[in-house]
Amino acid sequence: MEYFKALIIKFIMCLAVLWLVLGVFYDMAFGHVLTLSLILTAVAFLLGDLFILSRFENWGATISDFILAFAAIWFYSVYIANATFPVVTAAAISALILSIGEFFFHKYVDNHILHIQYDTKDSDDQMKMDNPNLQTEFGEEIEPSQEDEDQSKQ
Repeated sequence: MEYFKALIIKFIMCLAVLWLVLGVFYDMAFGHVLTLSLILTAVAFLLGDLFILSRFENWGATISDFILAFAAIWFYSVYIANATFPVVTAAAISALILSIGEFFFHKYVDNHILHIQYDTKDSDDQMKMDNPNLQTEFGEEIEPSQEDEDQSKQ
């Protein structure tokens, strides 16, 4: 259910941005905007949000989403929609606005789908609490108890 909810949020964001930039300012037909939004949502969610975000942090996924959105919008506008407007400018503006939204969307995906914990300080502290006999390189050595010495002699 969380995946579906995230896909709907991403699709609405893509549709709103692309309709505003491509539809309103550059007069692209709504059918092309809708198709491009569907394609961009599916590909960016699989590549950017699930694959790249789980391996890199938010910035890496945001940069890759910018590149993907720019390339997809440019390719679709030139080869499928046969656009008569300055495609590079429209693709750059759309990709920039989408990337800003993606930055915040990645935080949502991190918290609700992937549950990535980049800060390992808490897990290190938990490990130390679970096993107090683990020592660090600069730790004080534990003196063996009398029982341990008796067992090793046997």
